[in-house]
Amino acid sequence: MILTITANPSVDMSYQLDKFNIDGVTRTDKVIKHAGGKGIHVGYVLHDLGEEVVHSGFVGGKLGEFIEEGLEAKGQKARFIKIKEPTRNCLAILHEGKQTEILEAGPTINPAEREEFINKLDQISQGCKVISMSGSLPKGLDPSFYKEIISYGKNKGIFVAVDTSGQTLKDVVNADIKPDLIKPNETEVADLLGEEITKDNIKDALEKSPLSEIEYVIVSLGSDGAVVKVGDRVFKASVPKVTAVNPVGSGDSSLAGAIFAISRDKKPEEVIKTSMTCGLLNVLTEEIAHIEIEKFDKYYEQILVEEI
Repeated sequence: MILTITANPSVDMSYQLDKFNIDGVTRTDKVIKHAGGKGIHVGYVLHDLGEEVVHSGFVGGKLGEFIEEGLEAKGQKARFIKIKEPTRNCLAILHEGKQTEILEAGPTINPAEREEFINKLDQISQGCKVISMSGSLPKGLDPSFYKEIISYGKNKGIFVAVDTSGQTLKDVVNADIKPDLIKPNETEVADLLGEEITKDNIKDALEKSPLSEIEYVIVSLGSDGAVVKVGDRVFKASVPKVTAVNPVGSGDSSLAGAIFAISRDKKPEEVIKTSMTCGLLNVLTEEIAHIEIEKFDKYYEQILVEEI
């Protein structure tokens, strides 16, 4: 069983429009509403892969209830902490080949709610062999929240993955107790090390502290695949060219594939191929954070992984 933590989840609403009438009325009957947030997306793909999933984070109000009920209806456990302020909405408007997003900031987590989460980590993570934390932190939380969970997981012998950015990523990577896996892009690696990163020096960059002290570092290169450090080895993964239907959620899908394979003690090359396959399958579907598992083997065999 794998635990995903989404500190600032949302109810994601998608409106599909033939035309978006600015300063006018637009009607649609093509509406999708579901539980969202990066960690929840990771859980969706893990579930597609056949893994048992537990979701946690903070939820409040009727929208929080919608998230819990929606996840449980999909056969996924929900162990969220209830908060006073309501969970946010996030709106995506798909119109004329474009996507316009409106993202609410979300609630503020008060100190008592933060403390309750940390104090209940034993219950929240019960039966889980992996903890995966994704996304930015809501108001009221700072990077110490992630760092406490990393320390908890490492002390319990639980594999810990973190997918975040900005100052939170810097603080997590530079902490005394580090996660087992991070998933930065090239720009974030450059920011972490304070140097320019190119395809020619990325291997050397991943072998420098503090990245050298993290077991798995997955650097996404978009449609060009990824460069992945596993221990003291560095690999380049190449993916076949496909026509993308919807790339949103591919990073979360890629993370899900990696931690799924790691949880099953797969070899580094198999971990990387599973990760890349899940990211690729996501772009081939309209639904965010979803893979058609019957296509998995076909694309898995097309992923090329070589040590560099």
